[in-house]
Amino acid sequence: MGLSFSTFCQSNSSAQQQLIDDLKHLSSTALSGRKTNTDGARISAQYISTRLQTLGYNTQLQPFSYSHGWSSKATGQNVVATLKPTHLVKTHLVITAHYDHLGMRGNTLYAGANDNASGVSALLFLAQRFAHTNLPFQLSFVATDAEENGLHGAEYFVSQLQIDDSVTVLNINLDMLAVKPPKKILYAFVSHAQRSALQAQLQQVPEHNLKIKVASSSTTMNRMTLGDSIDWRRASDHYAFAKAGIAYIYFGMGHDPHHHKSSDLLSNIDQALYIDAVNYIAAFISQLDINDINTL
Repeated sequence: MGLSFSTFCQSNSSAQQQLIDDLKHLSSTALSGRKTNTDGARISAQYISTRLQTLGYNTQLQPFSYSHGWSSKATGQNVVATLKPTHLVKTHLVITAHYDHLGMRGNTLYAGANDNASGVSALLFLAQRFAHTNLPFQLSFVATDAEENGLHGAEYFVSQLQIDDSVTVLNINLDMLAVKPPKKILYAFVSHAQRSALQAQLQQVPEHNLKIKVASSSTTMNRMTLGDSIDWRRASDHYAFAKAGIAYIYFGMGHDPHHHKSSDLLSNIDQALYIDAVNYIAAFISQLDINDINTL
């Protein structure tokens, strides 16, 4: 069932251009940094929803509220699209990427090109890639809101996820896929129990242009990325799934010197490397065996 990396690259040049176009739009000044509960965030959610609908998905906006400060409430909305296979399956892959960022601070725009327009654009690319593919699992795409405020969108989605003990669920979380690192390395962060099975499946994707490194502890991940001391298990939306006992894979490019700075711009992204990373993830998903990665 798996396709080689070169086959992906040769067959989807228009999709790769759309990937970059989505990245440009989501990180543009028109969306004002996509801060939760602003016009920029609402326009972003509608853009993501329309793109998914154009690809043939039944898409819904999933509003939620969360505590903000000592006594106030704030609101956000996820964008959810699900592709159900034509035959009965007992596995479910949930691909997440948060679309919110920091917005405007005074007159300064925090565009969030890498964090996380890159992840959302990759999510849309994957939705296009698998829209007409008969995969052996149910596939959901979730663009989450209010991640920057505390993973609230992912927490709410997981709270509404109705699964029974017979269904195996895996989360793939995409966050910050377009760093300009000194080496072409894509990192996969998982729980310790998942590591061996994931390592074997990652190695089944041939002919790719990247080095893939797997970590299951923050200490190891920080050492590999040469970055700050980050709690990678809690750092993004995959933590909401981990707390619920759901297996996860976080894909990212590691430490970004522009993280949460106004310099997180399209001009600081290595577009060719970004395309390679997204193509690799697509090739990985095409040969994914969820049943082999089902424990925390």
